[in-house]
Amino acid sequence: MKSLLALGVLLLSVPPAVADDFVYLECEVKTVATTKDLKSNQITKREEATETTHHKVDLENSRTASAKEPEWEEVKIVDGVGVLDEELSENGFNISMKGSWQIVPPGRLTGDGLFSNDLISETFKVRGMCKASDASVFEKALNQ
Repeated sequence: MKSLLALGVLLLSVPPAVADDFVYLECEVKTVATTKDLKSNQITKREEATETTHHKVDLENSRTASAKEPEWEEVKIVDGVGVLDEELSENGFNISMKGSWQIVPPGRLTGDGLFSNDLISETFKVRGMCKASDASVFEKALNQ
């Protein structure tokens, strides 16, 4: 009887964001992108965008999907935090990306990116806050 009571307490203490081994998040995100001409050292473009994003996170398999890009993508998750730290070269660009994403419990999302070649550099700053969501909200966003 005690074990049944303990199981009930554990089940009731699971946060609503975790269901079927997935965590569902809704995030308010602001992105600032700046393009600079390296020859003239002048900023040629600056854009700001704010959006609400929806995510499904598979903690057990360290992967995530968004309503905009529903294909699973591997992500490094350490103690409930998604970590991004990549440097690579692609199509003549040097790319550096760093970020963190508080998944469990839901919280702050930050990311910085630099794409550059001999002519231009593009920087991206992403800042946001995530809150718990559920499967129905994710599915609705997926179908929009």
